[in-house]
Amino acid sequence: MRLTFRPLLFLTLVATCLSTLADESIHALEKKGTLLRLSGDFASAKKIENELIENYAQPAGHVFALNTIITHLTWDEKQTRYDEALLEHVDRTLEWCEPRIDNEEFATIANYYCGQANFILSYHHALRGNYYQAGKRGTASIDYLETTLARDPSLIDAKMHLGVGYHVADNLPPFIKMFSKILWFIPSGNSERSLPYLLDVIEDGDQYRDVARYIYSILLLETPELRPEASLQLQQLVSLYPANARFQLRFISLLISMNDYEATLRSISDYLDGAKKPAEPDLSLAKIWKVRAYLGRGETEQAASIFKEIDPAFRNERDQLPGWSVAWFILTDGQLHDLANRREQARVAYKEILSIAKYTYVNVAILDAARAGLANPYRLQPGP
Repeated sequence: MRLTFRPLLFLTLVATCLSTLADESIHALEKKGTLLRLSGDFASAKKIENELIENYAQPAGHVFALNTIITHLTWDEKQTRYDEALLEHVDRTLEWCEPRIDNEEFATIANYYCGQANFILSYHHALRGNYYQAGKRGTASIDYLETTLARDPSLIDAKMHLGVGYHVADNLPPFIKMFSKILWFIPSGNSERSLPYLLDVIEDGDQYRDVARYIYSILLLETPELRPEASLQLQQLVSLYPANARFQLRFISLLISMNDYEATLRSISDYLDGAKKPAEPDLSLAKIWKVRAYLGRGETEQAASIFKEIDPAFRNERDQLPGWSVAWFILTDGQLHDLANRREQARVAYKEILSIAKYTYVNVAILDAARAGLANPYRLQPGP
């Protein structure tokens, strides 16, 4: 039998095999990079990002970079140093994915990339006050990601950004409080899909399981009856990623909001006595909640002593601290003034809290305490 060599068919098969291998390599690097990011190792995650950008035509590296940037912005939304890079990575992603959204070979991944890029661009526009573009990009993100799931229901990770998008659309006031004073004009949400979508990713997702776990826990924080569940999720993250200070600090802040002062002090002690000693600003963030715990226990002198240690960090390095954390310091400052019968200084602090709440996230409990402090001087609660 004579074999007929078909070069075009051969080249097609080779290209398909190489594409599959490339996809597998990309996915392995993405997972490794996401794990590094969850571990708080942003320097090593940056190396993965660069490798993805330099070695692959697909914009996986640019999408990875965008998810890193939004990780930074949801910790401290006032930062602007990422703006130029964010827009550059969005442009590179959309240049690749938009022409391919209807291409049978690339449609699923193209819609997935376009969905993530539009989601993060929507968040950026909202932070900068461009609400029309925020809504436009938010709607596009939902459409792209729904198309991704329709084409490949097994791509559970796509539900992470979708879950947040639907939560935003159905719960604008809580979201505005949580992630700064922003407004996304998304036409309609779907409350039946928002948090359940995040739970789907936690249970059956791939590289975003623990990312979804963190987002899910944060979305529960503003509802008192849901805080125990948020506590369980954050505890698991602290256990899995002990080197990531953000998980530990979020967990400590949650314990304070639940008035669990004993657990707060234990967790702070574990954090401060860990193998890696925290540096500023994380050290002062932990200590401000230590002050809050001592106030909760009625130990005014101990609280005031620790507060003096962190006062310089908050006053002199305020720009280095996450915007949401500063309100905790100001509230504590005001309440300590009240306890020392310095009423006018206390009122100045409470008024400042209401002022900064106009442009950055301030915990609802802090706002309530500031308003109460303006009406009546703060006093320690009587013990049991």
